[in-house]
Amino acid sequence: MNKRFIFINLILIGFMLIIISIPSVFALGVSPGRNTIDFSPNLEKSFSVSILNTESKDFSVALSVEGDLADYISISEEKINFLASESSKQISYSARLPKGLSPGLHKAEILITQVPSDFENSDVLITTTVSVITQLYVYVPYPGKYLEGRGDIVNKGTSAVFYIPIISRGEEKINEAYCEIEIYQEETSLGKIESNKVSIEKGEKKELSAEWQGEPGKYKAVINLIYDGKIETIEKEFNLGLENVDVLGVSVNEFKLGDVAKIKVLVQNKDSGEISSAEASMKIYGSENEKVADIKSETYSIPAKSNKEMNIYWDTESLDKGEYGSNLKINYEDKFVEKNLKIDVEQDSMTFRGVGFVIAEDAGGKMSMANMLYIIIGFLVLINLVWIVWWMRNKKKKKR
Repeated sequence: MNKRFIFINLILIGFMLIIISIPSVFALGVSPGRNTIDFSPNLEKSFSVSILNTESKDFSVALSVEGDLADYISISEEKINFLASESSKQISYSARLPKGLSPGLHKAEILITQVPSDFENSDVLITTTVSVITQLYVYVPYPGKYLEGRGDIVNKGTSAVFYIPIISRGEEKINEAYCEIEIYQEETSLGKIESNKVSIEKGEKKELSAEWQGEPGKYKAVINLIYDGKIETIEKEFNLGLENVDVLGVSVNEFKLGDVAKIKVLVQNKDSGEISSAEASMKIYGSENEKVADIKSETYSIPAKSNKEMNIYWDTESLDKGEYGSNLKINYEDKFVEKNLKIDVEQDSMTFRGVGFVIAEDAGGKMSMANMLYIIIGFLVLINLVWIVWWMRNKKKKKR
């Protein structure tokens, strides 16, 4: 060892510290991610939005509008300049809705795109850069009575529990809503069960539920949502009994709202044979029962009697803080396992809560890159200190 060795190590340490300290290349954020309103003819309404300078940088943003409501939206400013000292700026946009819109959901998206300070033609740049988005959702009631719902099924081993969240999207109150659920195995009907009954006001959200006992196996449920003489049908497959694959944990490390979240799903193959093809998928729902994301992993093989981390990537650039519902599904060979999760999204964290199993803080049990670099730096510093002590002792001996 010599002085050159110390010099090289010091360069390595400095390089690693630089890597750790590099901030995200995107200094941009927006809040809220979405505003939701019910339609009224000729409605005029203004909304306030905070554009966030998350990395304390000098930059500019250009604003534009997309979506089927774009013609009815006006923005207070089309370009904004930020100084590093400014953590956020407020803008507003106004919606002037027409006399009528077709029933259902209508959207506008305000794109906020980072641009050079001297750039004027933002339309060209928007096609080549990433923007953060704030959305406006406008729900137009359906004439009369209209009910939306979806089916969630929880495998309890010897029974299946059905949860059916519903929301009234019609102009009139629904006096009675319930579900008739017919259970099939292959093409054979095994009978029907019925949920609880509720009344539901315009725009109100409620939940129906029912439970069915059965033998282990694969089944299909035909869920007939019945309300005041109308029927909507939902079909869904489900399993009963012990499953060869178990979900041990779901987590996201080093999350920041607006980034692409790496969702780590730790699964266990409890069988004595290898699973050659497995895929994780997740459907995520907002507070209005609307689908926020439909994402899935690549295909994995899972060795016998072992655990495997499956990664799903979720782009959260247009996501707002809050609670979301989700359905996690692991497809393997000709089987599947499902878990219903609640996702709590904050500015710097994403946590999962599940039914019947523990959600791990770190599904993979692996170190982050930053932590690994810190350990390497500590090791190099220790080597240098040991070498310096040894060198000084030898130097003293030579002087004697």
